[in-house]
Amino acid sequence: MLAGFLRKKKVELVKCITQPEIEVPADADFVIEGYVDPADELIWEGPFGDHTGYYSLPDWYPRFHITCITHKRNPVYPATIVGIPPQEDAWLIKASERIFLAPMKMTMVPEIMDMDMPVEGVAHNLVIAQIKKDYAGQGQKVMNAMWGAGQMMFNKILVMTDEGVKIQDYDALAKYVFKNLNPASDIYFSQGPMDVLDHSCSKLGFGGKMCIDGTKKFEEEVDESSVFNVQSSRSAIEQAIRSFDEVKGLNASLLEKEMPVLILSVEKNRKGHIRELHQQIGELTELEGIKLVLYVEHTVNANDLPVALWRFCNNLDPKRDAVLVQRSSKIETGKTVACMGLDGTIKTKAFDNFQRDWPNIIVMDDATINAVDEKWSRLGLGAFLPSPSLKYKSQIYGEEAVVA
Repeated sequence: MLAGFLRKKKVELVKCITQPEIEVPADADFVIEGYVDPADELIWEGPFGDHTGYYSLPDWYPRFHITCITHKRNPVYPATIVGIPPQEDAWLIKASERIFLAPMKMTMVPEIMDMDMPVEGVAHNLVIAQIKKDYAGQGQKVMNAMWGAGQMMFNKILVMTDEGVKIQDYDALAKYVFKNLNPASDIYFSQGPMDVLDHSCSKLGFGGKMCIDGTKKFEEEVDESSVFNVQSSRSAIEQAIRSFDEVKGLNASLLEKEMPVLILSVEKNRKGHIRELHQQIGELTELEGIKLVLYVEHTVNANDLPVALWRFCNNLDPKRDAVLVQRSSKIETGKTVACMGLDGTIKTKAFDNFQRDWPNIIVMDDATINAVDEKWSRLGLGAFLPSPSLKYKSQIYGEEAVVA
């Protein structure tokens, strides 16, 4: 159906040779025919380097019995190299974003105006939706519709906005969303099916979801008792944060762009550490008006925004890892302030009671890196870029290093 939609014409189908009850496209480059017997024992498969930038964890999967392989003359075997984004598949994701927008708008969510999947979100982790908002609660209505729309059910973080901003301008988008956001009432959590590649879930294929409603609010949606003006200077905020020894890195640069959000690199050393730390940070007078604090591992450069966001989105289960601090303002009498903390650090058995294994980041071996480096000047790719694998070769999270 998707192929027909893309080609704007029907796809001719023919019966398989050894599985005649199944039809396949007549012009497929390769056809692998076979069957799965539900009575077979499952087989242990993996790990594999995947588009998330991490190795997918091994697990039990059904055995596929091949009965026939056919191909046309001079077939093309399409493949992509996966790894730390952006890779080739990042542009396939952008194409999918454009392709699926129209069917979703026509069939399920007519108020959707545009959609964007940032590269750092590796497709399912982060989706931005722009709607034409006409009534209170419409953001939540669209949220539920999108999480019920086919592959969109795997989405982890959904950012909702309206026609007041261009969503491809990320600076303008973030400024607009934070202006309209009350962390205590405009961030919604749910649970549901997740991509099996999502290693942050406590259980395979099932975890938390989050919608950040950054639409302009109608009167019915506004909490008049809340106040969110950042009244301390950036230097005062940085000084207050640096009093915590476990904070190894701090990115407060977004405050200069009217985005009340901090990114902190933290070295955890005990159970419940991030939750406890955020409770303490949320009580600081200097941080009144900060709406969101993102926590990443101490090995992550908090000021490298694309990498920090990629690591954060991969390592977060929003429902499990959210900590909201809501208290009376120490500056404005009778008002309340709220600050949401989201724990995007690595999860372990020791500190987080996390019982699954944690995968390593994909890194290429030295031979592959050297081969690409040697070819670079001949391929016309522009200025030389060192392999992103180099910075991660020393960061091992499992029991041993794994390389592609």
